[in-house]
Amino acid sequence: MKYTEKQVKFILNNYITNETKCVDETGHSLSSIKLMLQNIGASYGFVNFGKGNPMYTKVADEYRQSNPVFGEPMTKKSFCMRFGIIK
Repeated sequence: MKYTEKQVKFILNNYITNETKCVDETGHSLSSIKLMLQNIGASYGFVNFGKGNPMYTKVADEYRQSNPVFGEPMTKKSFCMRFGIIK
């Protein structure tokens, strides 16, 4: 099952505080959501997991821009660390 852009946005906005809410709202399992996040990490070059999905990356880039760290857009590495994609 593929994710819609709306679902990816919802997950990025809620995953850190409430994983269960993301599962309930999107209908995707937690393991599926984690794979989707890994897919974003792959597109950023931090995870060896295929090539990534352009729509997921687009939404993640928008998220990084709208959630600055110290007044600057969140880096790709910070994003991946925030979502537990890398340590």
